[in-house]
This record gives sequence, structure tokens and C-alpha cells, in this order.
Amino acid sequence: MVGNSNLLRAVGAALLIGTLLSAGGASGQDGSNDAKLRAGDRAVVAACLKIAADAAKGAAGAATADAPTGEKIDAKAWMAAKAAHPDKPDAASCIGVVSTPCLAVPSNGSTVAMADCLRRETAIWDERLNAAYKSWTSKCDSPDICEARRKVERAWLAYRDARCTLPHVEAQGGTIAIIEGADCLLDATARQAIWIEQHIGGDAN
Repeated sequence: MVGNSNLLRAVGAALLIGTLLSAGGASGQDGSNDAKLRAGDRAVVAACLKIAADAAKGAAGAATADAPTGEKIDAKAWMAAKAAHPDKPDAASCIGVVSTPCLAVPSNGSTVAMADCLRRETAIWDERLNAAYKSWTSKCDSPDICEARRKVERAWLAYRDARCTLPHVEAQGGTIAIIEGADCLLDATARQAIWIEQHIGGDAN
């Protein structure tokens, strides 16, 4: 009976990761779902990353904009709020620039709506990751380097899937696991996209 219970949880976790990934392609591979992508979301993430890059170079950043609230999605305002913190804003500071204002909308309080807000931003980072990965694995000095990079991404995909199904397994189902899983996918996908983009020396889009 214990074995069956563990099997059911494992199957449930696998189904969860498949559902959460349905908003975009498998990160690091072909298949982003353009139907889930919004041009405005894509632009605000790109703008946010530019602000972060400028800040890293010592360029003057936005310091007076209001913090984003409700449906207001503004990269400048988002990074201004981050700038109030002791740590200098960096590319990772852009994670949440789309989903956080979306989550703040009162009508988005349900589990489904909250997960959709997180998936909405994940789709943008997934698109960036796919583009960065293609560039990263097509511009190698040798076949060994290309294969090593593909090996890194395969290992990362396995780690991401294991990490992001963990909330479902630990909670043995439940609605909170859906939110935690979606948040995990957003964070993992965004950070991997940022890492590869920085590794190849720039923005893939």
C-alpha cells in the first residue's frame, strides 16, 4: 500500500510538471508556446534587463519611479523599488517584473489565476532561454565544447524537474503545491536564461 501511495504521488508530480510546462516549451529546447506570450511582457522583461545591465556598468538608473501596483507593469518602476534595497539591482532582480503586478490584482486571488500569473512570466523567460541555448550550443570552438554545453542543459532540466515537483510530493497534492511549483519553474527558468545569456556575453533576444 505504501508503494502504491508513493507511485501515485510520483505520477501526480509528473502530471503537475507537465501542466506547469504547458505554458511554454521545454526550457533549453524548441517549442515555446507563442499563444501564451504577450508582446508587452516580452518588452518589459527586456527593458528590465537593460536597466540591470546599465546599473552594472554604473549608469544612472531610475530612482524616483513609483513601485508597480495592480496591472501596472513597468520595468523602470520595478527596478526603482529594487534599488531601494542595499544590494544593487542585477538581472535576477527582474524575476517577478511581470508576475508580481499580476498577482497584486484583487481578481487574481484564486489558485488558477495565481498560477497563470506565474506561467505568464515563465513563458517569456522560457523563450529567452530557448534562444540563448540555441546560440550557446551553435557557437562553439569545438564539438567537445558543444557537447559539454548540451550536457549542462540536460542536467539542469533534470534538476529543474526534480526541484519543481518536490512541493507536490511533499504536500502530497493540494492547491498550494500548484503555486509553489509554478513559482519554482519561473525562478529556475529565469535564472538559467540569465546565466546562459551572460555566459554568451549578451542578450539572446
